[in-house]
Amino acid sequence: SFLHYFFPDLAEEELDLDLKLSPKILVVAPNKKLSWQYHHRRSEIWKVVAGTVKVVTSDDDEQRNERVLLQDEIIHLAQEERHRIIGTDRWGILAEIWRHSDKENPSNENDIVRVEDDFGRE
Repeated sequence: SFLHYFFPDLAEEELDLDLKLSPKILVVAPNKKLSWQYHHRRSEIWKVVAGTVKVVTSDDDEQRNERVLLQDEIIHLAQEERHRIIGTDRWGILAEIWRHSDKENPSNENDIVRVEDDFGRE
């Protein structure tokens, strides 16, 4: 029901329903930065459901590509692609789908590789 509610326009081939999927809601405070991070065992799809956010992505540890996502915009993040969300001048809320690459060993919070974190997490 999460997929149909937040991502009604995604085609089944975009989701790869053979993989395990996990839903999540992200909330980003104004002008705060979530971790600059990546994952070994999942890719992700994000959709802004309220507010606006900045998203930074890169294939390596250098923060290169920054863009603003408006409400209803979607971004696909590849496995091991570096990424971070930055709050703008108001709260941002995103729906997120984790697409696990290994059904037998699904991604979890321990699969987060934090390259940089403003909150001191490793």
